[in-house]
Amino acid sequence: MIDKLNFLKEEQIIAIDSAEDIIQKIVDIIYSDGYDYSANFIVFPGKRPSHYLKKVLAQKIRQSFIPPKVFSADEFVELLFRKTSNASPIETIEAVGIIYEICLKHNLLSPFFKKFDNFISFGFKLFNLFEELYIEEIHINKLKEVETLIDIPIKSQEKLRFLSVVYENFYEELIRKHLSTRALRYRKVADSVNLQDLEFKNLIYAGFFAFTASEKRILEKLSKSKNFYFIFQKEPEFNEKLFSKINLYSCPDTHAEVKVVGRIMEKSAIDEKTVIVLPKSDTLFPLLRQGIPFLKEENYNISMGYPLNRTPIYGFFINLFEVVNSIENNNQFYTPLYLKFILHPYTKNVLIKNSAELSRIIFHEMENLLISKEITFVELEWIEKEIPVAVASNLKDFNLTVDDIRHHIEMIHNNTIKKFTSVKNIEEFIKNCRDVLIFVYEKTTARFHPLFYPYVEAFIAQFDKILNSLIKNFQFEHLASYFNFFKNLIMFGNVPLPGTPLKGLQILGFLETRNIKFKKIIFLDLNEGIFPPLSEDYLMPYKVKKILGLPTYHDREKLIYYYFSLLIDGAEEVHLCYIKNDRNERSRFIEKIIWEAEKSISRRIDISVKSLSWAVNLTTRKPAEIYKSEETMEVINNLCFSPSAIDDYLDCGLKFYYSYVLKLKKKKELSAELEHSDIGTIVHESLKEYFKLRKNKKLNPDDFGNDIEFIVRDIFLKKYGSKITGRAYLIKLQILQRLFQLIEYYKKLSKNHRLKILEVEELVEECIFNVNFNYRIDLVESIDESISIVDYKISGTEQHYKIKFDKLDIADRESWHKYIGSLQIPLYILLYAKKHKLNVFDLKGCYFLLGKALLIDDTMRFDPLNQNDRKECLKIVSTVIEKLINEIKDKNIPFLPAFDFKSKCRLCDYQPICGTLTVPSKTSSAGPVI
Repeated sequence: MIDKLNFLKEEQIIAIDSAEDIIQKIVDIIYSDGYDYSANFIVFPGKRPSHYLKKVLAQKIRQSFIPPKVFSADEFVELLFRKTSNASPIETIEAVGIIYEICLKHNLLSPFFKKFDNFISFGFKLFNLFEELYIEEIHINKLKEVETLIDIPIKSQEKLRFLSVVYENFYEELIRKHLSTRALRYRKVADSVNLQDLEFKNLIYAGFFAFTASEKRILEKLSKSKNFYFIFQKEPEFNEKLFSKINLYSCPDTHAEVKVVGRIMEKSAIDEKTVIVLPKSDTLFPLLRQGIPFLKEENYNISMGYPLNRTPIYGFFINLFEVVNSIENNNQFYTPLYLKFILHPYTKNVLIKNSAELSRIIFHEMENLLISKEITFVELEWIEKEIPVAVASNLKDFNLTVDDIRHHIEMIHNNTIKKFTSVKNIEEFIKNCRDVLIFVYEKTTARFHPLFYPYVEAFIAQFDKILNSLIKNFQFEHLASYFNFFKNLIMFGNVPLPGTPLKGLQILGFLETRNIKFKKIIFLDLNEGIFPPLSEDYLMPYKVKKILGLPTYHDREKLIYYYFSLLIDGAEEVHLCYIKNDRNERSRFIEKIIWEAEKSISRRIDISVKSLSWAVNLTTRKPAEIYKSEETMEVINNLCFSPSAIDDYLDCGLKFYYSYVLKLKKKKELSAELEHSDIGTIVHESLKEYFKLRKNKKLNPDDFGNDIEFIVRDIFLKKYGSKITGRAYLIKLQILQRLFQLIEYYKKLSKNHRLKILEVEELVEECIFNVNFNYRIDLVESIDESISIVDYKISGTEQHYKIKFDKLDIADRESWHKYIGSLQIPLYILLYAKKHKLNVFDLKGCYFLLGKALLIDDTMRFDPLNQNDRKECLKIVSTVIEKLINEIKDKNIPFLPAFDFKSKCRLCDYQPICGTLTVPSKTSSAGPVI
């Protein structure tokens, strides 16, 4: 580096050891007997060292003083730039807008990129490339020589090949409009800086490692002053002293990393000489909430930005945009997305009568109503008109009128969703975003969260930049493009979290640690791809950068490693943590440290890695039985049973208790994704509608038309709307194909037999074994005068429904759950026979296994009673059913868990309640780690 600054005089260069404190060295240089240090100009790469410099100087002077003028490199260049120009700085998004207009003017864009929303992400890359070229003073002719080697996205290859045209016109346009970017300011200062405009006693550049071409020219001019000094630290050497203070930790995940920090900090003094370095901002909140929750906020200072796209405000806007973007014909919105939006904490906590609790009650009641009606698409006007009436009738005890609820819902719709149904341009869109955020701030409880105000400030700052920008009048063709623009805008924003510099534990990003000496360092996320954060811009390949003389990723790696090694060399105690699992590998910097330690000449260095792991006990305890109380027995004695309830009790007494006694049900959700149960529902609804049209008449092959196609179409339209794509569309085709095959089966059946459909979805309400039953039968058919009860199943296996009479022992209660798959068909037969006063032994029943084979035939009709002695089988089953019912009604017999809970409980909805989920009963970090 010093070789490249050969214009510096020997007396201007001050080299210090890597472990020395560069700030202390500066104080030694500028210290005098006076109190006015304002004539000293000190320039660091970043802003943070200024706080430490002033503190060290104050400790040395021990009286009031006028501090030196301390700048970051960009601040100093800005100072010099203002002495020669009044050009206004522009935001990155504005620069992208100018580049876009230049490309349009010169007809350089393909049809795809002529849409600004498609151009934005590519425009960001172009701008960053141009800035790098300009600050490195790459001449336009040199770029023309190599631009044919630069890869351009396939959709713009035909037009956007001549980057040099855009590059040249971009900076000419900035100068013409009196605008500036960072690179332009550096170039302007390099061209025109005049030392006579600067009055200083000392000008010190300190802590730099590498410079751009423009920076070198600025330095060369500044170095002509005899009072100019350049202070740098030598690169550290690997030695036993350096290795002896390093502790390495291999962690399975982020939670383990922050636990390491917690253990270290519990034993440490809390002061500004201890730093936790976070190269990845995602780790910040796990660190605060799980790593060091024992520290009060005044005990630490956070000086790093937190990404705006990880805040709840961003999530709220995304939920809102998803609702608006789901609009279909007739202004209908997709209900699951609407529910997701109204149940966001910001939406459901909009105050009504100064109460957020009432608002939450209203919206959860709305959720229940919309789900129960299975409305997949909904109009806002219908919600505002119909829902308040239904909600008010269910909330009579809460002193809420229909008008109260209607006004509340309309207010939220008007201030959120309806603001985005039509947008004129970017300015109107951003104003609406701003209005929505202010609405949330003023009308919800969100403002009481300690971090909400900083979040709002950061978002408003981003919005104001656009409202004052050159691109505010840009228009997009599609509404979704405005939402994509929002994502691009917020992607580059950060929330500056509050903190007091130099007070307590320092939590910093890596760049903020430059030129500061800490005693104790805890460095997290030392993983490849995170630190160093190396990525090569595909617009400027490595070989092209080499030809142009631009810095490559190798140069960036050297710079990062230089500051990293200085940081750890200057400390007394260093803790380096990384994640080791099948997705992450440790940083090349860790590898280098270990390699250098292993090849050390002394051979006495042991830099072992402490591995953190989780000690986990995955044993699942068998749930306890539940004894019956008087209240339980009252519920049981008033129960109306179903055949599936008896099956559930046979499988697991606890499941029966939770489902039928406590009446706990898994919350139903509306979704565009078809679940297995949804397929069964669609099949049953389709067959019900189809066979209802053919009931109570002798059927011939001509009676089986293709109206099943229209029935299925209408069901899908009602449930999932007109836009059926992807997996849902394929499942619809599969269902149709299967039902066509089933109808073809019935055609053949009617040709060879006398076929008649007696009942479709018949309601059966009867009492047997002293209890009431209530259920519906899928189909009752008569084939050659023989009555058969049919239960359609989309399953393909008989094992779930088979009864193994050869192994079943009535005296052995434990054998029942082993050898009885289901009692539904036997119960259907018993109850149907009683209702219609038929001989139970004359009835047949079967499970129609639609998923069993490719082609539908008689083998898919599975009769669990089709044994050698059918009458005896039915008697055995009847005995089992009666005994099960007596068990349920016996107060002295508790509800028992499943005998084989590993298989029976695998898909049960009640696992979280009874504890049969395979969860760790004890989770702790391994003892010897730290």
